[in-house]
Formats: sequence, C-alpha cells, structure tokens
Amino acid sequence: MSEFLGSAPDGAPYAELWLGAHPTGPATAETPNGPEQLDRVISGDTPRYLGEDVTSRFGQLPYLVKLLAPARPLSMQVHPNRQMAIAGYQEEERRGIPLDDPQRSFKDEHNKPEMVYAITYFEGLVGFRAREEIALLLQTVAGPLRPASDALCQSPGEQGMQSTLEQMLELNALQVKEVLETTTKLADTHANPTIRAACSTVNELSRLYPQDIGAVISLMLNKVQLQPGQLVFLGDGVPHAYLGGFGLEVMGNSDNVLRLGLTTKHIDVPSMLKALDFNSSGFAVETAPSDQITHVFEPATPEYALSITRPHLAVGGTTTLPGHGPRVLVCLSGQVTTTTAASNAETVTRGQSLFVSAEEPAIQVTGCGSLAQIFVPTH
Repeated sequence: MSEFLGSAPDGAPYAELWLGAHPTGPATAETPNGPEQLDRVISGDTPRYLGEDVTSRFGQLPYLVKLLAPARPLSMQVHPNRQMAIAGYQEEERRGIPLDDPQRSFKDEHNKPEMVYAITYFEGLVGFRAREEIALLLQTVAGPLRPASDALCQSPGEQGMQSTLEQMLELNALQVKEVLETTTKLADTHANPTIRAACSTVNELSRLYPQDIGAVISLMLNKVQLQPGQLVFLGDGVPHAYLGGFGLEVMGNSDNVLRLGLTTKHIDVPSMLKALDFNSSGFAVETAPSDQITHVFEPATPEYALSITRPHLAVGGTTTLPGHGPRVLVCLSGQVTTTTAASNAETVTRGQSLFVSAEEPAIQVTGCGSLAQIFVPTH
C-alpha cells in the first residue's frame, strides 16, 4: 500500500484506503476552502455533486471505493440484500444498540454488492462450490464432517446446503482438530488435485486462525486467483474471504458485514444464515484486455460500473472517459492528466485520486498510465 501511494511505511498495518463518502470513513477532499470530508462536501450541495438522477435513485453516493492490501486472510463474510439491511438496521436502532457496539450487525440500510479488480496477483474464496464438489470433499475428509456430508445428501437444493453449513458450525475444538489432522494428510497424499488443493487451503487458514471454523468452511467455497487486470464480482448473499494481494475494491456504499469465520469479531449466526444465497455457486472472472484503450466492467448491479483507461493507446494520446454523474478516478500506474470544460486540468500519478461532480461534462484524459473510473451506470 505504501509503495503504491508513494509514502514511507511507518511499521503499522495498512490494509485499506477508503475513497468514498461513507460516514464511518469518508475520504478527505482537497477543496478551494481547504480539506473537507467528502460526505460533508456532497451534503452541502447534493444536486450539484450527485446530480438529479443519482439523488433521486439513491439519495447518496451509491458506491464506495477501496484500495485493499490484505497481508493475511480477511474475515469470511457475506453481505445482506437491501430488504434485509433495512429490516436489520431498523431493528437494531429500535433496540438502541450503538453503531460502534461490537455486537452490532447492521451499520446502515444498504446492501453491498462488490467486486475486486486485481492490481497485483490477488486471491480469495468466492461463492459456493458446485454441490457435487462439496459432496466429494466432505465424503473424503469424513470423520467429524460425516453429519455435514449426510445433510447435503439427504436434502435437495438450498435446504441441503444450509443444513451442511449448520452442521459445520456446530463442530467443537476437538472435532476441528481431527478434521485438520485429516486434511494435513490428504493435502500431501491424495491423488485428486482438487482435494489436495482444498485441503491445503484449510491447512493454510488454520495456521493463521487456529481452531477457527472458517478454515473448515473453506471446503465449501471456490478459490479464485486473479492476475493483474482481472476482476471478480460478488452479488448480495455470496460468501467470500480475501486471502492476499493488492486490488481495487468497488462496492455498494455500505458497511454491513455478517461473518462466517476467520475472525475474532462477532458472528451473528442467524443473520448470516439468512443473508447467504445458498442457490448461488461458482464465480465469473472478467479480464480487461491490455491492448484496449478503455474497458468497462458493468456488473449486474445499479450502483456502479468501472472503467480502466490507458490514454496513451489512443490516436493522439487523448481519449474521453465513458460515463457521467459523480465519479471517482484513481490512477493505477504512470501519470494521467484529466480535463473537463468546467475545470482546470488535473494531473494524477499512481495512488492519487479525484472526485468529479455530476455537473462536470465529459472528461478527457491524456498521459502514459492507467486510470480507473468508478461511475453510476445509466439504466
């Protein structure tokens, strides 16, 4: 993170940099009046900064951008859909649970579909494996996982998947230890590469999170490995855990996180089970072609889209960014200069970012580098 931002490391962990207007961690905007929190800038003149369309549809900047650099696996988690977020937030407000209470599950009324664009190699656990693959893994490990395996075989569809996870969540420390003894052997000796790889992941996670049930639950999840320029999208209800690497994360403007494991924080099991989409499986990776001037990632969510632009590939070295409305620009490499009709030219180097208001017309960019733009798609 420090290398990317061009700052000197101070020895403290630096895993996330938030670039957005969420009230729990707003970015600082350099304005003509000096530094101001971005959420306050926007609320001071919402029609100007967000535009009528985004204001009427969302009432806030609908996305949050993060630079993400996990040195060790982050918590295994899932995000609720919008209806569940509203109900959960209002119920915890009614009960008077402070927002900073460690037992609080819902921090706002918004859902949090998210995606990760790999700046360097990036890996994580994303989505449930195919049912047949989960069954194979559970049957092979067996031992304390037999009840989970039986639950999957006895109940079809979503109920079987949920029952399997519930059985795993009931494992005690001795049973987890027994599972790890088996996965350690299988990772070295089994002939099936899928089984070896899945058991190796369990073992790696258990070394970092001893006796944590999340390591065992990883048997149910896919491992995704992104090369620079690749992206994976996670809709509401998709379980995931980011394991390592450096990436640009774009998500709905929410801080609602329900954890499954790999954490010392509060695990709200009933809410987590309700939030999970047990019908979902697999994941899709999209790649930005390295020879394309601009590539747009537009996932199946109304809150945001992402464009990656390399202006030096354009004829004359100048191109116009797609999209409009409130935009966050992040320079991913080199140096890029942005120009609009309503403002002076702004030059950003790797690690620097700009917020562009909805009143600004099209943005022209020049320079030798790559620029990420997060914007609200038109639907």
